[in-house]
Amino acid sequence: MYSFPLADNERILKKGHASLHIEHNAWTGALYLTTERLTFVGYMMDISRKYMEEIPLEHIAEVLAGKTFFVFPNVLAITTSNGLNARFIVNGRNSWIFAIKEELNIQR
Repeated sequence: MYSFPLADNERILKKGHASLHIEHNAWTGALYLTTERLTFVGYMMDISRKYMEEIPLEHIAEVLAGKTFFVFPNVLAITTSNGLNARFIVNGRNSWIFAIKEELNIQR
């Protein structure tokens, strides 16, 4: 259901259910960390309208922890070098942050 094509030699390092919030839009789906990018695959309203957001790892400028309603520690905030601000609501937020930062350190 949540699928996307992988490039040659690209591997999935981490995956989990997530919600994505960009500007005034929200989607429910799955978040994937690969050796090349952070990819969200979700659906709007029904399963027939797929939405995909890809953030190449080299475009990630900042990875921050956040809270939902100033209480729940489940927000993964990503800022890119081209100005995209994406907020993912995930389980295990700290493990996501660690995995992303670890892969960024490998890449840089």
